Amino acid sequence: MKIDLRILYLCDFDLKRKSGKDRATYQKLTALSSRVNSLEVISCPFRNPILRFLSVFLLDIKSFFYLLFMRPDVFISRGRCGFFTLMLAKLFNISSVREVHSNAVEESTLLPYKGLKLILVKITSYISHKLDVWADVRIFNHPDLLCWYQSHSLAKKYDFFVYNGFSPSSHSTLSKSDARIRFNIPEEEKVLVFVGSASQWHGVEYVVNLQEQFNLHGDNIKIYFGGGDISAFDKFGFCTNFTPLDDKGCADLIRAADFCLLPVKKNRISPGSPLKLYDYIANERFVIAQSESDGYSDEVERHGVGFSVNFLCPEEARIKIIEELSKEWPSVFPTCKVTWSDRMEEWIDGISKHLQSKGVF
Repeated sequence: MKIDLRILYLCDFDLKRKSGKDRATYQKLTALSSRVNSLEVISCPFRNPILRFLSVFLLDIKSFFYLLFMRPDVFISRGRCGFFTLMLAKLFNISSVREVHSNAVEESTLLPYKGLKLILVKITSYISHKLDVWADVRIFNHPDLLCWYQSHSLAKKYDFFVYNGFSPSSHSTLSKSDARIRFNIPEEEKVLVFVGSASQWHGVEYVVNLQEQFNLHGDNIKIYFGGGDISAFDKFGFCTNFTPLDDKGCADLIRAADFCLLPVKKNRISPGSPLKLYDYIANERFVIAQSESDGYSDEVERHGVGFSVNFLCPEEARIKIIEELSKEWPSVFPTCKVTWSDRMEEWIDGISKHLQSKGVF
């Protein structure tokens, strides 16, 4: 049953891309559109960084006039665009909501950019952060972000957090045997898979160190990567890396796994809500998560889809993994209510509380 809610959604990236936040946002909005009366989406068609920077103003103008003439109930935005639309929403008493996935200013200091590109990133990150602060409501993707905003008196009463999710249609149809044939992986090998991007905050070096421990002890366990170039972290080639793989290729690689890996490097205010966790769940593979990490171990333990280790101690992690691999795990994967449809129910509940406080819903 649809809710009588009209939403304008604005973002500054390309929803037609088939990977990362672009794919996830498209899936998320598809789920949201099935639950509300009207959803208008305005996104950026450009992938070139300069064109994307320039399009920030064009997208804002487009959404400004949509809001001016269509008067939706809620204006939701993410990224660097929407300044004038947000101001107009405040003028017309239209509720403004921001998706917040990081502290944009902090994260800009961790990106490997230089020169003009770094300057542009810092400017737009500052704009994005200001928009996050000015909105009526923030939807965080991690509780640590919400806590940081609260501790800095930047949060408001109806802010809330919702973890990421997955679309059931994104799973691979390959069996484990067929997936191993595709990637030429021996059937008898114990296989661990990681499909996160090779970024500074995903803890790629922890996984490489773990493979080194397996090699030192002669374990028949191999780690396979599918998320991008890891050569900077794996100088001696301990791991096998398939790159580039699109979302379908990553799903197929996950299906070849005995378990999937979910490390994280705690060098940000929020470690984020890893999309790869939900790709693992969509493809019915049990997960080895970083211990004592919200968004990682808590989700894995809550839904009974794996176990936790401390990837920062590869010797201890190795022993724990070998113990768990020797056990009989359920042949039927648990049902997890973490699809995008489930998450959008949480969105609607949170936004509705704010609207009810205004007496307009």
